[in-house]
Amino acid sequence: TDNYMAGASYGRDFTEIGAGFVLGGVVGAAIRFGDDDDTTGEFWAGVRLRHHGLVIGDLAIAPALTLGLSAVTGPTQIERQREIHYDGDADLLGFVGPELSFRLRQLPNLEMVYQIHHRSGAAGTFGNMGEGSNASILGLRYRF
Repeated sequence: TDNYMAGASYGRDFTEIGAGFVLGGVVGAAIRFGDDDDTTGEFWAGVRLRHHGLVIGDLAIAPALTLGLSAVTGPTQIERQREIHYDGDADLLGFVGPELSFRLRQLPNLEMVYQIHHRSGAAGTFGNMGEGSNASILGLRYRF
């Protein structure tokens, strides 16, 4: 569908767990809009496991995975169709956010991030939904 989202998130690293991995947390909020002419809000929070990354020349590429919950003020068109199909409720779903970040050695605090923003019913675990929706996210991250 031609739906879009614009938002922001805040992440905090809590502890190094070895082998280049870091455990942290993420919270975020977004406005969702597009095809269905309904504008809705989304809020998510989760635990993030990330790796410091692989450095190739001046480029560092780092994977991460966030697992948590996502709440919305209303479903998108595709989520509404899935609510009907599953006789479910997409208001509160699981959240899975695999991502890759890219940063230059010359700008160590600025990253370009690609994330798959996946809202999931986890086979009926959340909201009696089999699935929610996906969004491909591009963004900038600044590390303080």
